[in-house]
Amino acid sequence: MNPIRALYEHRDAKVDRPALFDGETTLTHGALIALVECAAADLATRGIGPGDRVGLCARNSWRHVVAYLSILRANAVWMPLNPRNGARLNSDFQARANPALTLIDAASVEAAGASPRPLPLEAWLDGVGDASPPAILDEADAPFALKFTGGSTGVPKGVVQSQASGAAALRSLSDFYGFTADDVNLAVAPLTHGSSHYVLPVLAAGGAHVLLPEPDRAAILRELKTRVSTVFMPPTLIALLMGEAAFAPADFPRLRHLTYSAAPMSPDRIAQAIHRFGPVVSTLYGQTEAPMTIAGLSPADMTDPDKRAGVGRPFDDTPVRLLTAGGDLVERGEGEIVVGGDLTRTYYLDAPELTAASRHDGWLKTGDIGRIGEDGLLYLIGRSKDLIITGGYNVYPGEVEAALNLHPMVREACAFAELDDVWGERLEAAVAASPDADPAVITAFVRDRIGPVRTPKRLHILPDLPRNPVGKVVRDDVRALCRQSQTRPLELAR
Repeated sequence: MNPIRALYEHRDAKVDRPALFDGETTLTHGALIALVECAAADLATRGIGPGDRVGLCARNSWRHVVAYLSILRANAVWMPLNPRNGARLNSDFQARANPALTLIDAASVEAAGASPRPLPLEAWLDGVGDASPPAILDEADAPFALKFTGGSTGVPKGVVQSQASGAAALRSLSDFYGFTADDVNLAVAPLTHGSSHYVLPVLAAGGAHVLLPEPDRAAILRELKTRVSTVFMPPTLIALLMGEAAFAPADFPRLRHLTYSAAPMSPDRIAQAIHRFGPVVSTLYGQTEAPMTIAGLSPADMTDPDKRAGVGRPFDDTPVRLLTAGGDLVERGEGEIVVGGDLTRTYYLDAPELTAASRHDGWLKTGDIGRIGEDGLLYLIGRSKDLIITGGYNVYPGEVEAALNLHPMVREACAFAELDDVWGERLEAAVAASPDADPAVITAFVRDRIGPVRTPKRLHILPDLPRNPVGKVVRDDVRALCRQSQTRPLELAR
């Protein structure tokens, strides 16, 4: 099934119910469907058809949702571009993907970077006429989305997700949450990332989304205390909310799922969140190559302290095994987590060799090391890659180091992570530079090139980076030196 068909489920029953809340703007399900169809028809008149990639760079808004759905309704391939990536990365992504069109809202024009065929989002939607869209195409292996992630060397990898993969994530989310027409989901995490997966299952049930363009903590708490029943956000934001104001579970009468994902959360922090928000905390485990729903841990499971260190139970349609060091696939024990099912019907853009290397007898190798106990619960032990997950975003040291090394005062750079109660993992870096090098100038330089997410929260100035006997810079040694020595760090405001 093409995931866009979920938009039409229970159409007659929900036509007059609200679907999107964005400030003073409210769209009903009927109005949303009509606008999506007109916008999809307009895309078709512009030559956009099956397989064509359409970039979308925008903050969270009702227009963002309409554009996302209209791309899918036109049978095109949705290519999200997070404004927080910065212009250089988004330019690189578009050069790699060569989108037929890129929709850009007014707030993201600069961040979108160089687009071969840009189209202002607001003017476009204001100008769409009344026309019928093309027929929906159901092709399980047809591309549904193209999402870019980092690589261990800092080179971006494009992941092409199929209709089958998108539909599998949709089914699992619907089962996990049991969405109904009474649900109101708060979309505060960027729709260019995991938050987008909630759009269709909530709408399919007749529920609604509240859209926030920025993670304003006062606005988030206001929504959580009134109409919101489900919300997805990184652990960073949950930690910041708990430090923002005094509140207790009774303040959230409708909240039934406060879901974190994209980064780990310590058992102590989970206990604190349950104490403050109530028994509503849940988590999901996935990755771009197997989006969002490899495993999930429900609020009921979270009430058991012994289970909080886990990431959940595999979803029914998504088998999970462990690949041992000896090359065996096992259901219990320890090893690299491998995943099967429709969720993994993805591949790397223009990189068949990488796609092949990511598979073992048809199973997707996640690169994560895990353990599955007799109760079937999945635990993450570590990562076989150098991935840093900070504030819910994936960052690879290589891309940070490459940007640091461009600064004329930096001779060499090494990025690493430290555990942090707010960020999950705090991105830090050490650079070999002269003592008069200004950390603020260097970090501003990096921020301009690769955006704030990939800018180190702490920058250590060292005369030289430590090396092992064969002359290689060892990341763990750099981290240890920065902990022990009296370096001159710059710590950015949270």
